[in-house]
Amino acid sequence: LKLSAHHTLKNLTLSHNDWECNSLRALFRNVARPAVDDADQHCKIDYHLEHGLCCKESDKPYLDRLLQYIAMTSVVEKQRKKESCSAINAIHSVQSLVHFTKQQGVVSLQGNQQLEAEGNELRAAVQQLTNEQIQQKQLLQGLHAEIDTNLRRYRLSKDELARPSENLNKVFTHLKERHAFKLRETQARRTEADAKQKETEDLEQENIALERQLDNKNTM
Repeated sequence: LKLSAHHTLKNLTLSHNDWECNSLRALFRNVARPAVDDADQHCKIDYHLEHGLCCKESDKPYLDRLLQYIAMTSVVEKQRKKESCSAINAIHSVQSLVHFTKQQGVVSLQGNQQLEAEGNELRAAVQQLTNEQIQQKQLLQGLHAEIDTNLRRYRLSKDELARPSENLNKVFTHLKERHAFKLRETQARRTEADAKQKETEDLEQENIALERQLDNKNTM
């Protein structure tokens, strides 16, 4: 909101807005306080009252708001899906917002060097998010391929309609069952070996007893 020193407005309603404090101070250099007929009562976190209105101190207000918008989008998406956030939706939302502000003429990046710099930083942030999303997608594809490899390795059928995590659980279940089988097999072999060992020891004791009996007969 920009007003010249010779404006003819008599009343302004300015409360319940997301003000940046420097912009608010600049506005009140050209607006008499009595012309503003409302005020905020309580401010959000990181905001404070100035001229009766809530504002936030920020060196880069537009970038600050848009990054905040990205964070809010991520939180809402996490709550909605109850799983890992999809960065691509947040990126698309921010890009749509930037496009909208350009179309409406709300922000003129060409006319202000500071806003141009903030716009560049925003584009860099969006590009970074895009790159991270691509990396996550590649990692996810690699994990899916690894799951398929293990299904083939252990000759397990793949459920094409199931989630990858369900097919992965199928691999884990198979490995647990195989491990349990090997433990039972090992225990059975150990029991059999112990039985044979005891049988051998019993035969040795019996042989010793027979030898003693034979010795006793020979000495008589």
